Amino acid sequence: MDIVQSETRKQFPLSNKKIIKKTLTSTVAWVFLLIVLWVFLMFTFSSVSQQFNQESLILSWSWITTFIILVLLIASVLLIYYYQCWYFATYFYELDPDYIVIRKGPITPREITVPYERFQDVYVDQDIWDRIFGLYDVHISSATISSGMEAHIDGVEKQAADGLKAILLQKINEKIGKKTPATDPQS
Repeated sequence: MDIVQSETRKQFPLSNKKIIKKTLTSTVAWVFLLIVLWVFLMFTFSSVSQQFNQESLILSWSWITTFIILVLLIASVLLIYYYQCWYFATYFYELDPDYIVIRKGPITPREITVPYERFQDVYVDQDIWDRIFGLYDVHISSATISSGMEAHIDGVEKQAADGLKAILLQKINEKIGKKTPATDPQS
């Protein structure tokens, strides 16, 4: 799978740890869901077996159910991992002279383009999983709702996050500086 590259992504690359982080966070949700399903099925099988006085029936169904749940868990982890690899490969961001372009999503790509003049804030943050993996997210906020949800580059390491933030702030200052009339301090 070829990785979509831009000059910005080459200079400030996404970390491969992002794939593992996203796979683990999704896997935790699937494990919880499958455990709930397993407990429900065990409860159902035990109550049915007690009604028919078939203790051997619950033992055989419990092994079959456990096996199916484990197969579903392994299959879901593999699917999640390959999807995250695909997502990582298609993640695109580029700093153009007048705006930033961020495109995410392999199946239904979402793209946001934000002109530097519209930026209200650039900040770097981490959630709990980011702290564990040493990853950072660079957020760009503007007055639009979509900027809060879509306009961020997630899964970069500290040096790349700081570099992106510095360049974005520099571009904002350049754009604002071009539109601000120069004042003469002696007037």
